[in-house]
Amino acid sequence: MKKILTVFCLLILTVLFTGCARQTVIPEEVMQLPQYAQIYTAFNLWSNPSPDKEEGSIIDELNTRKGELIPFGTQIEFLKSDAENIIFKTVKDQKKHTLKYSAGKSVRNIEEVIKTFFTTKTMTELTAGIRKPDIEKLKRGLVEKGMRRNEVLLGYGLPPPLRTPVLNVDTWTYYTDYGVTQKVVFFRDKVVEILAIN
Repeated sequence: MKKILTVFCLLILTVLFTGCARQTVIPEEVMQLPQYAQIYTAFNLWSNPSPDKEEGSIIDELNTRKGELIPFGTQIEFLKSDAENIIFKTVKDQKKHTLKYSAGKSVRNIEEVIKTFFTTKTMTELTAGIRKPDIEKLKRGLVEKGMRRNEVLLGYGLPPPLRTPVLNVDTWTYYTDYGVTQKVVFFRDKVVEILAIN
């Protein structure tokens, strides 16, 4: 009986410790990158300071447009990742950033987040066919009437999937602060209205 109880306790401890371990996620494998491939931000990201120096600054998965702007096409290097954090640094200034992911609250899995937030396309490839004055506006996070959907994606990023589950709808909803939204209204491919909603 004592032997059975000991084995049972060991099994419970094993399950507890295994369940507490964070899943390792390797972004390079998720993106199926060749060795030494260069990686860039796929659209503008906004980061905010974290009290934890290990994390650097924080980017929430909703990419709330508040804080320091990291422009699309910024070269990055992945440092480490698990099921809740994607830690990377921007190559030019060596600043560390942590993209926070909440599996229980998200409609996307961590692999989808990695594939949409990061790309192997350079700034030149991302902006092909966009006028130079518009590129400069988009790099500052500015979107205007008349811009196309692909330009809005660069300037504001993907809209949060809970508010805009598919991209072929006429209105995309973004967070500009916690609890504050902005709607980008399209007619066909072009922006016709931008509405702030508190």
